[in-house]
Amino acid sequence: MKLSLNKRQVVIAGVVIAVVLVGLAVGRSSRDEEVGKLDAPATRACADFAEGYPAARGKTARLALADKVSTSVAGSDNGAIADRVSAVGRSANDSDAAWKSAAAALTQACRDAGWS
Repeated sequence: MKLSLNKRQVVIAGVVIAVVLVGLAVGRSSRDEEVGKLDAPATRACADFAEGYPAARGKTARLALADKVSTSVAGSDNGAIADRVSAVGRSANDSDAAWKSAAAALTQACRDAGWS
């Protein structure tokens, strides 16, 4: 079997490959920006959450912690942490599994941003 490509097909293939590579590069850079820097409000939110999480066993305590962390993150430029704080707030009145999942995601976002 002989593969024969004309000049036009080679150019089209090259353009397609270039578009795919640019798309991958843009997608990667947008994920890198999503992590964001650990600014003061994000640091405060991460610390407040880490401090309050062990005691937040009931829904009332969870809601109080979510309110505190939401206040702490206000003004942060870190979109990933702000989004995770919002998810914690939404899950505070839900099942234990939903709460733990949101808590784990917030903790991971804090760590990804450099908080320890």
